[in-house]
Amino acid sequence: MERVASREGRLDMVVFLGDNFYGKPLTSTHDFHWETRFERVYWGRWLSHVPFYAVLGNHDYPVSQKYEIEYGQQHKGSGRWQMPANFYVRDFGNVDGRPLVRMVFLDTSAPRERLQQQIDFIDQAFQAPGPAPVWRIAASHHPVRNQGEHGEESDLVTRLLPVLERNHVDMLLSGHDHNQQLLLRAGEPAWVISGAGGKRLSAVNVPTPDSTFTASRAGFAKLDLSATQLRLGYYNDRGELESGYRWARDCQWMAKGCLLPEQSQGSVTQLAQ
Repeated sequence: MERVASREGRLDMVVFLGDNFYGKPLTSTHDFHWETRFERVYWGRWLSHVPFYAVLGNHDYPVSQKYEIEYGQQHKGSGRWQMPANFYVRDFGNVDGRPLVRMVFLDTSAPRERLQQQIDFIDQAFQAPGPAPVWRIAASHHPVRNQGEHGEESDLVTRLLPVLERNHVDMLLSGHDHNQQLLLRAGEPAWVISGAGGKRLSAVNVPTPDSTFTASRAGFAKLDLSATQLRLGYYNDRGELESGYRWARDCQWMAKGCLLPEQSQGSVTQLAQ
């Protein structure tokens, strides 16, 4: 990520998509793993100066999640770690008085009886009075659509998908499966899976018509957003672009029919996952 940001000349934020701490759980906000797995790892001219917005994964439960939230609430360390609560919403950028993007950060690893609270929260976030955001994005650890070994979870398909659809969410960023996927289905958000940043990689199933891009290799995804376009790039662990996609804002859905030919362009807000 540092290499790509240096080459392209901009990075505004990073998103962690859960399972932020594997192995022995955190013991406090002073645990040495904060240094060895976050503060000293994501460093350099660019990464040392941008906020890292994180969601919780299943491996962050049942202990580490408490200290991850407290680390963000108390602005510990470098202050880059952003996790004010189990789930939260943030606006980024400004276009003629409108947020360029509104992002809702979800906790799909919490007990599922709490899912309704987050469904209501999504409605509130995207139906709040005031200027509507240009782009609407959600982030969660667990995907809704998935061609990886974990497959799809029926309660997320039946309960989370409808609230994303009725609020016209453009894209859901997820992890969980240790690979890279872009799944596009007519009338649904774009499903971006970027879980290949650390642990052992996992296989991807035989591609289906929804599978626009799949790869079982280490890497990350990067978004470039402007008032008129959204660009998604999948990079390998050497910082090389493997595949890129663009959507125009005047196309009101994110299916394949709205994809534009890929080309180099400037951007307003850039984030990596």
